[in-house]
Amino acid sequence: MSDRLIRGMGGKEVRFFIADCTELVKKAAKIHKLSLANTQVLGKLLCAGILSGADLKSVKDVLTIKIDGDGPSGKAIVTVNSGSQIKGLISNPQADPEGYVEEVRYIDKLMLGKASITIIKDMGLKNPYSGQTEMVYGNIAQDLTYYYATSEQTPTSIGLGVLIFPDGKIRKAGGFMVQVMPDCSENTIAQIETNLRSFPNLTDVLDMGYSLEKIIKEMILKGLDVEIFNMPDPVYKCGCSRSKMKNAIKLLKEKEIKESLIDPGYIEVNCHFCNKSYRFSKEDLS
Repeated sequence: MSDRLIRGMGGKEVRFFIADCTELVKKAAKIHKLSLANTQVLGKLLCAGILSGADLKSVKDVLTIKIDGDGPSGKAIVTVNSGSQIKGLISNPQADPEGYVEEVRYIDKLMLGKASITIIKDMGLKNPYSGQTEMVYGNIAQDLTYYYATSEQTPTSIGLGVLIFPDGKIRKAGGFMVQVMPDCSENTIAQIETNLRSFPNLTDVLDMGYSLEKIIKEMILKGLDVEIFNMPDPVYKCGCSRSKMKNAIKLLKEKEIKESLIDPGYIEVNCHFCNKSYRFSKEDLS
């Protein structure tokens, strides 16, 4: 089954985004040969990227979330466009903390260490919008919630998860984001807070077979008048191509290009987002 993303409104006071990202997280884990711990970290960041990018309007709009940490994972980055096409990478994909077990509650903090979160929105303007906060909770969902409250002054609730089998296979991955509008009433806020306190893990509910629509209408925004809009299905997709890599090679110094064409006789370029390699001979570059 393909992944899904929906968005909508709860009356005129709340907007939401919710996604099942299981297949794209599986693909990322396979491409990067992620450890169990990094499957959790990069998987949640990919889910967060799909949710945050769901608000992009133009086909050329791009949103990037970067985490710079000093933990075993190193740095992590995801980039998504308005078509819900996302790609990502992590500095040390096979890293695992010594004695790692799946039940570690704050695996994000354990793997990322002391870190900061940066969100960059490129809307085709002269200067892309960029905001940054420190990770104060050591949990990607909580720290993105903090980011939206402090950097964009938008009260937000975010849930992210990657559910993994004991043998390491990914069972479910997904996330939700609820944001209240400026004129939201106290009663509505109280209703959402009550709903979220009784809401279990999103991935557990997805694993039980509940649809995104049912989760929103009967759980997260229970008691509100919910209107739903379909979005493009999320997919892990890298935009690299042979022509783009060829243009990148042309940015190298002429001496570097000539030396590579002598030994080993070609230039090979690897895309870090999809691990696809492109090989160019002297004739290809002439």
